[in-house]
Amino acid sequence: MNASPLVTVVMSAYNASGTIDLALRSILTQTYQEWELIVVDDGSTDRTAESVLQVKDPRVRFIQEPSGNMGLALRLNQCVRLAKGQYVARMDADDVSYPRRLERQVRFLEAHHDIDLLGTGAVIFKGEGEIIGCYPTASSHEAICCRPWWGFPLAHPTWMGKRAWFLAHPYSDQDSRCEDQALLLECFSHSRFAALEEVLLGYRMTEIKAGKLGRGRLNYCRRLLARVHDLTSLRWAVMGAGVHSVALARDVVLQLGRTVGSGSRRSWGSAGQGERDQWQSVWTGLAHEQTVLTHA
Repeated sequence: MNASPLVTVVMSAYNASGTIDLALRSILTQTYQEWELIVVDDGSTDRTAESVLQVKDPRVRFIQEPSGNMGLALRLNQCVRLAKGQYVARMDADDVSYPRRLERQVRFLEAHHDIDLLGTGAVIFKGEGEIIGCYPTASSHEAICCRPWWGFPLAHPTWMGKRAWFLAHPYSDQDSRCEDQALLLECFSHSRFAALEEVLLGYRMTEIKAGKLGRGRLNYCRRLLARVHDLTSLRWAVMGAGVHSVALARDVVLQLGRTVGSGSRRSWGSAGQGERDQWQSVWTGLAHEQTVLTHA
């Protein structure tokens, strides 16, 4: 294994035995291979560890902590501190990276040294690969940051950025369910973000959980309020409270409907035929790569 890979992929896993095989496979089959993957088991009580231990690739570092379920923010900060790469890439244990994701992001960051954090386009799927829409994404820093009271259209599992940036801006464990958005809010005025419009990740969303989403919305509004220091920031806090209250009511209605479909959220973009065909190719390809996990 390269002692100093350019990219460290970081993943916190909690009771992910039903999805982590596919997530791991999507990293192992990347066209760009100068990476390491750090997986931290955050106190799982299912067979997550067994799934990860099947992987024989020496670039995969698996950490089992006796401290139990400590939450995403703490585990991601832990991974960043352990990372050897110049860049850190996020990956969730229930999502799917397209084969050229790392390659595309590394190429962009190597050509644009002013960018601290880079996202990509993402399709939203559920179940066994049923695509239900596209995650809203903006490409330029200005477009990403134009509505801080609402949030930043930069899907967390698509992030790749400078390790130095992540070290200087750790996640806060006070921002449960909105760790990513709160981090962007704190940093956008003195950082540079960007996103590739190309879809390079499948973002799993099986159901709407209004309670969990509500905690995230409440914590984000608290973060907006804590940043009030002038009329502009006060206006952001007021607008944020309004839009997230409406969004919470919508989440409750969607949860009562018990299903997530292509029409569930107007904020999702529609997936065109080209995006659907590409996703189907990725999904089918990974489904037939069962031997990758145990390849030494």
